[in-house]
Amino acid sequence: MDVLLIRHGKAAERDPNRWPDDDKRPLTADGAAEMRDVCTGMLKLGVEFEYLVTSPLVRARQTADILAEAFEWKEPPQVAEVLGDNCTAPRVLQLLAKYPPDARVALVGHEPAFSRVAAELIGRSGDAALELKKGGVVTISFEGPAALGLGSLGSLLKPSQLRKAGKSRR
Repeated sequence: MDVLLIRHGKAAERDPNRWPDDDKRPLTADGAAEMRDVCTGMLKLGVEFEYLVTSPLVRARQTADILAEAFEWKEPPQVAEVLGDNCTAPRVLQLLAKYPPDARVALVGHEPAFSRVAAELIGRSGDAALELKKGGVVTISFEGPAALGLGSLGSLLKPSQLRKAGKSRR
């Protein structure tokens, strides 16, 4: 199984007056535009996935919608509560268990949860230090089904790297 952990794009600043429910805080216009550029870079680098699953929070859903459009997805992204608040590696593994062991699954979510999840998937102690920038992507591969500590880090891509790849003339 290959797993892509994709952090949502740049979102509006927290503002309890505008968004009393922080789950409804959206991407900024710049954040959406940057995610489109990130997607172009992902496509140029040959990134592929068969399943697209997102956190229910608005900014993650918007990011997943941008991914779906860029990758010409025929169905809307799946929504999984486990990728929202209280996202943990064991909960992510329960979600991944629903997919074939040779699947490529893209998950869209948040920090600091995704860095912790990635660390636990690639190291038994979970103490790997990863920083996933907004719009960044971590790829993790497993020999079979996903399991704690058994993943191999494939790449840790910053959004700036992906945007640059998207602008290259290959």
